[in-house]
Amino acid sequence: MTTIVQDELEQLIGKEWDYLESKKAEWSLLEGEQDMEVLEHVLRCILHLGSTKERPREFQECVKVQNPDGGWSKQSHTDKTSMWITTFVALKLCRGNMILKDPKIEAAIQRALEYVLSTQEEDGHWADPEWSHLDTTCSVTCFLTIYQVTHDQKDDERINAARVRGFEFIKNWQRDTGLWKDNTFHPAGIETTAHLMQYTLVPAYFMDGIDYAEKLCMDAADSLVGEQAPNGSWDNENMDHTMDACRNLMLVADTFGKKERYAPVVEKGVRWLIDHKNEAGWGDFPGEDSNVERTADGLDTLLKFRRFCAGDPMSHFWAYSK
Repeated sequence: MTTIVQDELEQLIGKEWDYLESKKAEWSLLEGEQDMEVLEHVLRCILHLGSTKERPREFQECVKVQNPDGGWSKQSHTDKTSMWITTFVALKLCRGNMILKDPKIEAAIQRALEYVLSTQEEDGHWADPEWSHLDTTCSVTCFLTIYQVTHDQKDDERINAARVRGFEFIKNWQRDTGLWKDNTFHPAGIETTAHLMQYTLVPAYFMDGIDYAEKLCMDAADSLVGEQAPNGSWDNENMDHTMDACRNLMLVADTFGKKERYAPVVEKGVRWLIDHKNEAGWGDFPGEDSNVERTADGLDTLLKFRRFCAGDPMSHFWAYSK
């Protein structure tokens, strides 16, 4: 680290977790009905902070709101299953249950797996009416990867075949610019590209040895670097998309041995996020009020940046390796 020192980073990590704790009524199922997208963001922070064993009920309560079809809804008290929410809740349970080893959580994971595998479309994608096919499909491939790693099922041909079909669907959407763009969902392509690299291309490299996955990642990473603003942000000072870009570049740089190339870009982005945060938490854009989801994203970015600077394998933080 140069412009971001260890003491500053540690203080920020503690402070932002304290803020999330103070907002527990807005994310914990122990406090009532919740937006499951917000909750899964916080569960990721609990995992990265190493606090899973001390907070088992935050994971266990998710089982109680699982839908009969094996999925989860965006709102915990409704029964409209969301594929995007299902996969991200399920992958957090996969990771949490490596520590908790709760049979009820494991049964919920298995129900989610069967639901996901039964709903893949003929061309390889998965659908969610509130999300693009690209983002939805990459969320599923991420869950399938993490399921296989956490359950030692890397040779499960049924799962491998489904995940590779999802990879092929996503690969065919990449633009000549190196980015993935969806004119309906985030047309700038920053968030979409960052998601697809983290959740589909890097798993294809780790799980399947697809040799051209590295080239796709490098082309996309260089395109993302070209889109960074002089102040370090991305996509018109979008906090969410800047966090996505930073986290993605950390994983790609570490996976493919390019840290020297991308570390200055990552640090510039993280520096901007720190300098433009609120007293406690982050909003969606500079000057906006803090919210739980974006603050959890910001804390996750700081936790991953700390690991990136320490030189520990980033793939462990994504649960793509053990």
